[in-house]
Amino acid sequence: MTQKIIICGFPHSGTSILKSVLGHIPDIEEIIGETELINKDTELPFILCKWPFTKSYYFSNKYEYYIKIFIIRNPVFVFSSINKRFDYDIPNSHSIMKYIKTIKKFIKYRNGHINTYTIRYEDMFDNNFHALRIILNTIGIKYDNNIFNNTEYNNLIQQGIEIKSEKPSNETHALYRTWQINQPFISNNDESKIYLTEMQIVHIINDDNILELYPNISNNIIW
Repeated sequence: MTQKIIICGFPHSGTSILKSVLGHIPDIEEIIGETELINKDTELPFILCKWPFTKSYYFSNKYEYYIKIFIIRNPVFVFSSINKRFDYDIPNSHSIMKYIKTIKKFIKYRNGHINTYTIRYEDMFDNNFHALRIILNTIGIKYDNNIFNNTEYNNLIQQGIEIKSEKPSNETHALYRTWQINQPFISNNDESKIYLTEMQIVHIINDDNILELYPNISNNIIW
């Protein structure tokens, strides 16, 4: 029986690149694009989708037979990236308050929930992808080290998008994201590219939920 996997999290937290890397595994069929429901069959042992948000019903009976991989990222870098994309005019769906609701779910489910695996974006890359390997091994997915050589694959966020060799403008979002997920599989938390509003900083450094996962987060921010 094919097992369904959904990667969820929050926008700009690594859901796309994580899906692409797992999609390199021969035993996984990757669904290109974003969807939260898998309605197709495959002969492979696993089928994989991703949704950039995390809904409460993912942890209900409706998703009982889905494997959930829940990823969260340091909000300093999440919102620096979101601010750049939307030129600081960010939609409510991407707000800091929505992020805080997501991180509350992460904290709730990180200590154990059926078929749920949590990982911080920053931890994926440490010690030769040790934390990510633990998740794959626990699920029972067979893979080799080549899956982490991201530039050897053609990764897509949606069908029909050309993979550019040169970095496109962030304004052409689909082209830019496609280029981005075809770069080496390394952390893109760059402290030289922090773009936060004062209000975002106040929320980030004073929220107990964020501080539980990122207790030294103020070290990332230069006032």
